[in-house]
Amino acid sequence: MRKVFKNGNSLAVTVPKAYAHQLSIRDGSQIDWKQTNDGLLLVHERKTKRPTEIDPEVAKIIKKLSKKYAGVWQDLARV
Repeated sequence: MRKVFKNGNSLAVTVPKAYAHQLSIRDGSQIDWKQTNDGLLLVHERKTKRPTEIDPEVAKIIKKLSKKYAGVWQDLARV
């Protein structure tokens, strides 16, 4: 549970550190709010950097590891 506080002429709410880290929210990050039937939903779109070029052999290894450890990646995402 978070407490709302006054910040200038606006109201503000803090983002818990664990969620900020998980969602890559940092000072200056752009977020948006969406109204749902359950209340307000904080929305933050992560901007990922894409490599301009990747070695095909490395891509094959990544694909193989991704398939082999898919369950592990999903378990880690829940932590």
